[in-house]
Amino acid sequence: MPHGNFSGYAVGGSGTGVSGSDSTQSEGKSGSRSLESLKREYQDYLGTKREEIEEQQDARRFRHGSQWTQAQIKQLNLRKQPVVTINKISRKIHGIVGTLARLRQDPKAYPRTPQHEEGAELATAVIRYVLDQQEWDAKDPIAAEQAAVDGIGGIELNLTEGDRGDREIELEVVFTDSFFYDPRSFRHDFTDARYMGVGKWLDIEEAVEMFPDKEDDLRASLESGSELTSDPDRDFKWFQSDGETKRIRLVEHWYKKNGEWRYCIYTGSLKLTEGESYLIDEKGDTESKYIMFSAYIDQDGDRYGFVRDLKPLQSEINMRRSKALYTMLARRIIAEQGAFDDVEVARREGARSDGIVIYNKGFEANFDDAARLAETEAQFKFLTDVKTDMEQFGPNIAVTGEGLENSSGRAIHLLQQAGLADLGPYIMSYTGWKIRIYRAIWNAVQRHWEGERWIRVTDDDDLAQFIQVNGVQVDPQTGMPTMVNAIGSLDVDIILDEGPDTVNSMADAFDTLTILAGKGANIPPDVLIELAPLQASVKKRLLEKMSPEPSQEQQMKSQLEIRHGVATVEE
Repeated sequence: MPHGNFSGYAVGGSGTGVSGSDSTQSEGKSGSRSLESLKREYQDYLGTKREEIEEQQDARRFRHGSQWTQAQIKQLNLRKQPVVTINKISRKIHGIVGTLARLRQDPKAYPRTPQHEEGAELATAVIRYVLDQQEWDAKDPIAAEQAAVDGIGGIELNLTEGDRGDREIELEVVFTDSFFYDPRSFRHDFTDARYMGVGKWLDIEEAVEMFPDKEDDLRASLESGSELTSDPDRDFKWFQSDGETKRIRLVEHWYKKNGEWRYCIYTGSLKLTEGESYLIDEKGDTESKYIMFSAYIDQDGDRYGFVRDLKPLQSEINMRRSKALYTMLARRIIAEQGAFDDVEVARREGARSDGIVIYNKGFEANFDDAARLAETEAQFKFLTDVKTDMEQFGPNIAVTGEGLENSSGRAIHLLQQAGLADLGPYIMSYTGWKIRIYRAIWNAVQRHWEGERWIRVTDDDDLAQFIQVNGVQVDPQTGMPTMVNAIGSLDVDIILDEGPDTVNSMADAFDTLTILAGKGANIPPDVLIELAPLQASVKKRLLEKMSPEPSQEQQMKSQLEIRHGVATVEE
């Protein structure tokens, strides 16, 4: 399925599918909403947030280098002025995402009381296990980039069937151009939104595979639902790419009613399935599968990213570079009427580096090169100024780490503090979003993990440790079977936060000890090898060579010395 899925309802929903004939039913006591009311909410978003949607589309174009309009390109081509694009915005976005990657920290659960310390360690191990299993390090930067460009980023938390009948946690990136939400929401974490969801075009055959019992109704509703879209560039191109392929618009709509979250998947004329949310928070309340955050929110409640501030600078850079090249290559001729037999020939020859311009005797004809060079220099001067403004915005050299390759992680972190001022609100929103994801994962695990499994808690192959979850062991005192780490019944009062990244901490310690060793400090070589960024197998071979096993003679001598020492003590 293109860009995401609608799989969450399949294993989590408690409601049943609603047939096409019931699609316009009135809202019942169960809390379900009519199809017409759900469509009105989607259309309310499209109408109220039209300026935000158009700004997001323009921001995506600027981020990917499509920074001239068709009208501008046409005008430049008419005057034979080069169309120049120097994409500084792309580099800025890369710097922001790279900065977040360098500042990455691991989730950490802290106990509120000493009695919950073991439970906090278990929660930490479980959350890290799920993130590793879902390749979080690859998905996290995508959401961060979308928030930096579009102003909105996030993930959807789904449940899928595990290999032992358990439900597994699945994290999928939400693509902003298919996302919609309550337009009256203005909080960065969307906690005040009463509905949100995604809408996507699907091949009709793919939709039938998902809902085989609704095949006839799906094929009958192919022409409906086209109004439920924000018309992003990607969707428009994909939808128009093949006139033979039949596609249908599907919407997954999550909404809050009577204090509870529910979901419904529908087309423009048909409900396909609906039910109550399968995600429960630590207070026992239902919650949405969409965990979103915003970079910035303006006075009108519209969400935006860094491109809003960078776009004027980027446009000026392109314009001034194009204009400077144009004036540098062109030449103006100041001449009296009748100085040239053919003005166009004179213009063409004057523009050539080896051209010959012939004018009639007795007439004045001069090249205005001095004014042209002055204008070119002025354009380049302004270009330098605007480039400086662009470089000073957002992550600077210290933040991105350029030129600091030989510095320790701790030293880089200290240098970055001042340079992160422009990213402060964004980083706070981003960090809060990750903590909400960690908590949602823990809540889902507690509710849906029932079978026995083993959780790996270290990255070192030689020191691998595993924690048994939902296991059964024999109590040595009673001889009766007893549950071990039963997550569902675990009463843990914890605080979720982020702690130092394990790999970065080891690298920082290695850098510090290396510097001390270089200054004459007596650092044991085996400690440096243990912290060095080497493969576990290489570390093992080096440590074995450094600490060979003692010979039999040495062992016997050692035993004699021990016996002699014991005898001395007894005497």
